[in-house]
Amino acid sequence: MAPHFVYHLLAFLVAAFPRKFRRSLWRYLVSVGQNYWPPDSAAQRIHGGMYVKRGTHIRLSEGQAMRFISARTPLPIPVVVDNFVLEGETWLVMSRLPGYNLGANYTDITPEVEQHLSRQLARILPPLRALCAPTAAVCGFDQGPIYSTRLAFGSPPLGPFESVDAFHRFLINRAGSFDIPEGETERVQETIRRAHTRAHRICLTHNDLGPHNVLVDDNWNITGIVDWESCGWMPEYWELTNGTFLPQYRKGRWSRIMSAVFPQYTDELQAERYIVMYRGCYT
Repeated sequence: MAPHFVYHLLAFLVAAFPRKFRRSLWRYLVSVGQNYWPPDSAAQRIHGGMYVKRGTHIRLSEGQAMRFISARTPLPIPVVVDNFVLEGETWLVMSRLPGYNLGANYTDITPEVEQHLSRQLARILPPLRALCAPTAAVCGFDQGPIYSTRLAFGSPPLGPFESVDAFHRFLINRAGSFDIPEGETERVQETIRRAHTRAHRICLTHNDLGPHNVLVDDNWNITGIVDWESCGWMPEYWELTNGTFLPQYRKGRWSRIMSAVFPQYTDELQAERYIVMYRGCYT
C-alpha cells in the first residue's frame, strides 16, 4: 500500500484516458489479481494496493460519496482512484486500507476493547455527521432512493422521503398492523410517539456501520471504514439504529459499542426495536 497522495495522483492521471481504455486496464488487473487473492465480497483485490468493484449492481453514488467525504472530512476511508459507468456496468477502483476486518475478530472483543472502539468511533464520526444536508429530505447520497435492508429486505430501494416526519410515517405504515403483547400497547406506542415527534436533523450516514465494515489493527485501533454503497442522508439517530439492526448485532458487543457512541438516542433505539419486533409486515 502506498501513501494516500500516490492514489490521488493516480486518480488524476487515469482520468485523462478514455473510459474504454480504463475499463481494459482494470479488467486486466482484475484477471491478474484473481490468481493471487480470492474475491472479498463484491470487491477484487489487485496489485498496487487497490480493490476493484464492478458490475451492474454497483452504484456510481458509492464512489461519489467516498470522494465527497474524503474531500471534507478526515475519516479513514479508501481513496477513489476511478469511478465510472460504461455500457451499463459501473467500475469503482479504490485504495486498500491497512488492518483486519473487525467482524472476523468479533468474538475476541473484550469489555476493555469495547470501550476503546466506542471512544474511537465517537471521535471519528462527528465530522461526517456535521456535513450539511442538501435538502430536508431523507434519501440516498445522490438524493435518490435509500438502499437499506432495514427498510426493504430483498426489495427495491425506497424513497426519497420529503422530510423526517414523512420517513417516520413510512416506517409505521410499512410495518402494517402491530402484534403487541397484551398489556404492552400503551408503553410501546408511547415510546414510538416520543421518538418520532422529537426534532431530528439530517446527517450523512454510512447506513451499514457494523463490524463487517470496520477495519482495525493488532491493537484494535480503527484503520478504516469501508463499503459506502448504502450511504445516505438519514435522521441523526439512524447510524445507531440501523447499525444494530442485524440480529447478530442487536445485543452484545456491537450494540454496547454503538450505544456508547450515541447515548442520546435511547428512545429512538427502543422505538426501532419495538417496530421491528412487533411489525406485521417484514419486507
